[in-house]
Amino acid sequence: MALATRPKPTVNHKKRQAQHHRHSKGYLKAYWPYLPMILIVAGGLMINSLWASTGHVLGTQSDFSTSSLLNATNTDRLYANEAALTSNTELTAAAQAKANDMVARNYWSHDTPDGRTPWSFITASGYEYQMAGENLAYGFANAAATVAGWMNSPEHRANMLNNNYQNVGFGVASSADYQGKGPETVVVAEYAEPATAVAHITFTVPSPTSVVATNNVQPNISELSAQPVSRIQLLTGGEAPWSMLLVSALAGAALTLFIIRHGIRLRRLLSRGELFISHHPLLDIAVVFIFTAGFILTRAGGIIR
Repeated sequence: MALATRPKPTVNHKKRQAQHHRHSKGYLKAYWPYLPMILIVAGGLMINSLWASTGHVLGTQSDFSTSSLLNATNTDRLYANEAALTSNTELTAAAQAKANDMVARNYWSHDTPDGRTPWSFITASGYEYQMAGENLAYGFANAAATVAGWMNSPEHRANMLNNNYQNVGFGVASSADYQGKGPETVVVAEYAEPATAVAHITFTVPSPTSVVATNNVQPNISELSAQPVSRIQLLTGGEAPWSMLLVSALAGAALTLFIIRHGIRLRRLLSRGELFISHHPLLDIAVVFIFTAGFILTRAGGIIR
């Protein structure tokens, strides 16, 4: 009669067969810290989606009125100790014609596809200017966000706060599918100093990155590019353009810390089981929260040009 015994399973064999842990309450507690992390990420993705949808609105569905754009602009001008602008009928007609043309021909540029400059719209409206400038925007949720977006760009901010300007006109046009990005509202602002005003002597040549025409001499603006404006920059109202870099740095640092910590944990997990998985859960939750918030705040809240 022969006797035989089954060899005692090794630790690795137990791991392969999922026999090295009993799924008791103590075992499952190791995974509890990951529940709030998952909820934070899921909630963040939902907030990001809802926030993004507010930018894809038509002018009829949000406040893009000329009065709202003018009030927001003059609030920033008065805060910068500049005189308020006056809405001008001719400039409004020029801005509206430019906005309508951009939507009708689906382009995103200061110059039209056939090379027509912004100043030609102003001249065609009958307005005679000594100095003029143009700002463009789309993808913003309302008039206040649009003006805040312009305030985050040095060139657009200079246009808004230029102390030579006395008049302004705004044009708003909506498209069901602008630039292939769905429903969008395009906003055009035309700023100007009337020719009847006392001429200002200037020795500054307009640069290619400044959307300004002086004494009817138009600069080359073909090199201007679209500039996305992040949500955190909108929340700061244009007073902290550096906020995008700060939030990006914090989110990047949080992600790096999370990857390093969990890279070490993964190594321990593979070699020693789940013993090390729940160390310092509050730190991990905070890190995930910072990264998720950073991701949401650094998404584009609109485009300017």
